[in-house]
Amino acid sequence: MPRRSTVNVPSPTPEANPVAPLPEDDFVQSLKSELAKTQKAAGEKGGEDLTERANLNKRLLQDLWEVHNQFEGISVHLTVEPSQTLFATFVEYPEKWTFRDNFEFGAVKTLELHDRSPGWLGQTLRFWYYKTPEGKNHLRGIYEWSDGESYHRYTGWMRMMSQAVLYDAPEASVSLHELHTVLKDVVVHWYSSHMEKNPELLVSHLKEKYPKGASYAKESYRA
Repeated sequence: MPRRSTVNVPSPTPEANPVAPLPEDDFVQSLKSELAKTQKAAGEKGGEDLTERANLNKRLLQDLWEVHNQFEGISVHLTVEPSQTLFATFVEYPEKWTFRDNFEFGAVKTLELHDRSPGWLGQTLRFWYYKTPEGKNHLRGIYEWSDGESYHRYTGWMRMMSQAVLYDAPEASVSLHELHTVLKDVVVHWYSSHMEKNPELLVSHLKEKYPKGASYAKESYRA
């Protein structure tokens, strides 16, 4: 019987010592520097002081709520966004109230007053904050209305919306005097149009006096 040959299996060699890291070059140093700058910028952005915006939003909410109350006096129902249940505590609804201490006024980016009256659907007074392509914060105010509906084959009934630009300025240089002048003009004509039961009176005034804003189509909710 032939003799079985044996195969010598080499024993495992001890693990080699890890390679010592190379000294950092210009790329590593510059990368660390840039990432540190990015982290710092993100931290500064996240900690942006919104005190002035909070004060401005309080002013606007107080103004919009007063407009709401004046329209309620002629049985015209408007709704405010953000809702008064979020930003106000009422002692006697709707006239006697105070701002809630726990509401983050500086976090509000859009403020709106919607007209819910029959025949006025889609009419909205809106203020919102946005950034320009240069990264500057602006406040814009518009009034929006519906120019009617049309049927589209693939999307169904769509409401055609138009806007008039009432106000636009850098957030840091908003003029309350200019803002209130525009707001008073629009509200007086809005109120008068309701008294005359003719929304077109307001729309005609907006088209004549203010720059045209965006036009777009939005879904019309039909039964």
